[in-house]
Amino acid sequence: MNYKIIYSVTAKMLKLLAIFLLFPFICSLIYKENFKIYASFLITSIVCFLLSILIKKLLGTKIETNLYTKEGFVIVALTWIIYSLIGALPLYFSGVIPSFIDAFFETVSGFTTTGASIITNLEVIPKSILFWRSFSHFIGGMGVIVFAVAILPRSPYNIHIMKAEVPGPSFGKVLSSMKKTAITLYSLYVGLTFSMFILLLFSKIGFFESLNIAFSTAGTGGFATKNSGIAFYNNDYVTIIVTIFMIIFSLNMNLIYIVLIKKVYKAINSEELKWFLSIIAIATILIATNIYYTVELANERIIDVLFTVSSIISTTGFTYINFSNWTKFAQIIILFLMICGGCAGSTSGGLKITRIIFIVKNTNNYIKKCLAPNKISTLKIENKVVENQTRILSYILLYMLVFSFISIILAIQINDFEEIFSLVLSTLNNIGPGFNKYGPMDNYANIPYFSKFILSISMLLGRLEIVPFIVLLSANTWRRKVCK
Repeated sequence: MNYKIIYSVTAKMLKLLAIFLLFPFICSLIYKENFKIYASFLITSIVCFLLSILIKKLLGTKIETNLYTKEGFVIVALTWIIYSLIGALPLYFSGVIPSFIDAFFETVSGFTTTGASIITNLEVIPKSILFWRSFSHFIGGMGVIVFAVAILPRSPYNIHIMKAEVPGPSFGKVLSSMKKTAITLYSLYVGLTFSMFILLLFSKIGFFESLNIAFSTAGTGGFATKNSGIAFYNNDYVTIIVTIFMIIFSLNMNLIYIVLIKKVYKAINSEELKWFLSIIAIATILIATNIYYTVELANERIIDVLFTVSSIISTTGFTYINFSNWTKFAQIIILFLMICGGCAGSTSGGLKITRIIFIVKNTNNYIKKCLAPNKISTLKIENKVVENQTRILSYILLYMLVFSFISIILAIQINDFEEIFSLVLSTLNNIGPGFNKYGPMDNYANIPYFSKFILSISMLLGRLEIVPFIVLLSANTWRRKVCK
């Protein structure tokens, strides 16, 4: 284990966090908030900066730059934990969230782009705090490590960090180097966010509201500034813009890049894209048809259903309609969308569409094998043979084991099976709203502190797809090799 390079990168990430914290500090000054609010951001920023300098001083100048997959996983997991712990300090120090566990939960929910909240009344919260929540979605959406790779010096070890950071079953370069790839991906991310922000300004909901919605949508997080979420604006233009961009940010960023370099035909023929858009279309039609014939829900419009479907499958989780009041048929479809998630290489959570394709095709091959044992069949996704099928199957099994384990721990304090299932599903898949007591019109405020901490871990596990945290907590990772 190369400890020095881990500490060195961690120091750089702390310095980056110090810069990020200055943005809500500036926001607090602009809106003339009280001293305690803006001081909490400034002091936390200064502490981050001093810690980064201290670590660099202790390390000295001789640092071995060799870094492999194991170190990459550790760096990513440590960074997300540190960002969540330190990012919670302004919420706690300002007194807006008096409990540190609650502040930690809210911050983890922000950085992991889950959007689950313990705040019961958003409309009395200072604007700088609301900005920090939405901005944490933006930071965590594409991944803070991807941003770091874009601005840090070019290094051969960047690919190990990027593979650990970017969610999905596979990760590939779009350009000749990881640094160029990171710069390209983040440029696309920022460009799309800015485009959405400009379009929202035309709705006349205001600069602050437009910026926060753009940040939350870009990270597919769902933190809002109003208690009723997007429904507060009662504006079809806003609803349509948010719907379109939730879908866009759920797409593989590599695919968007392909469109921009005018290889539209190649992008349109993407198998993952076809599956993703087909699932959205079929789910919308099925739910809308079902609701149409349900008297008490007959007033729901197709745009309302499409927004909800897009919000759930993208794991954005914006509050709009209380789907907990929908029929069980519609809720089962919502449940499936929660598990699916968006495309690999996007800002969304969930199992990912590529893995859903793999499950369907692998099951189909198994049935064919049962019918014709001597027939040789290969599994292809995007016209490429899936070589390492064991890796994907292992992750799916690991996902199920973690889901079960977290559910068992939550059962210590929560006695309702449906509530436990809903909580784990919404946090591990980074969705935010669940069902019933934890549906889109409710929050997580009344959950016991121990369970909130477990759900915070669940959000982190879901965002980084479990493996980095297992590597971080493994004794073998930290064991020094003894030379004989």
